[in-house]
Amino acid sequence: MPRPTRTFPAVAAALSALALLAAGCGSDALAKQPPFPRSTIQANAADPSDKPVTGTTTTGEPADPAFSVDKLRLLDPCKLLDADALKELGKPDEAVPGGFSRCSNFMQDKDGKDLSITVEVGQTMTSEIKKADKTLAGLRSYEQVLEGSACFVSVITQEEPGLAFTVQIGYKDGDGCVPGRKVAESVVKLAKGKTAVRTAPKGSLITLDPCALPSDAAVVEASDKSPRVYPYGLHNCSWVGDDAEMTLDFRGGFVPKDDKFDSKQTEIDLGGVKAYQVDTATSFPSCTIKWVQLRGEDDDGEVVEVKSAGPKDAQFDRCAKAQAFAKALLPKLPKP
Repeated sequence: MPRPTRTFPAVAAALSALALLAAGCGSDALAKQPPFPRSTIQANAADPSDKPVTGTTTTGEPADPAFSVDKLRLLDPCKLLDADALKELGKPDEAVPGGFSRCSNFMQDKDGKDLSITVEVGQTMTSEIKKADKTLAGLRSYEQVLEGSACFVSVITQEEPGLAFTVQIGYKDGDGCVPGRKVAESVVKLAKGKTAVRTAPKGSLITLDPCALPSDAAVVEASDKSPRVYPYGLHNCSWVGDDAEMTLDFRGGFVPKDDKFDSKQTEIDLGGVKAYQVDTATSFPSCTIKWVQLRGEDDDGEVVEVKSAGPKDAQFDRCAKAQAFAKALLPKLPKP
């Protein structure tokens, strides 16, 4: 039986780096990105668990109480890119948020050369945990250089499941790891204080654990009696059975005023909640449903996305699965 294409720890670090690089190469590239990345079984997803789904997947202890998952979710990544720290490297530009956990600054160094800096809070670490052979700001760290133009400095905040602050530096005219270490040290220091903590608005998804929120019954119905659990970052979780999988993603960012997320979407009613459904027929067919949880100023807000998928020869109604999961989830979400 054909299986979905997944990438496990041996190549996870490289693909994770490529994903971050795409987000942080420059403001033009960022503007051309779709509002949200794809979400089904990410390249750097945590190793699956063989245990039935019960409660939170965050079983390990953080390296410092300040780095507990609950506290990481409340960190504003743009406030972690401290202006004073960036001014030591050159001329900062305006911060560019990238969802709940990522922020970039496409600045210039002291010689006027391009220097892009991206920080991600709670990035999933897998094989990198064993490779973390350095120490930075009193924590284990791991560095990766990609094609000589980018350096990724990850400071491990928790080992099970693996999580880190990751600073990506795009710098073609110098060693990106040097400014990367300086920024990472500043990030760790600020994360231990209160200046980067944000207050979640009423009805926000920011504080929710996506792996713990759905009921066991909803997960079993959506995937399998004992699905393997793939947490990713702080706001995404997937449950994978033999023939079906379900992904739950909480996202912050761009929300079009007309809710036109996809040209092929169909409006559906989830029991009084307007949502948008896209049915995709590929070698691994899927059905994605999303709805707006909160609307902010301008074109930003918060979105919930659920996605049901499975091998082509697995005969089940993916949209029916996604709708049932979404309806079971709705009562557990905070009220705006």
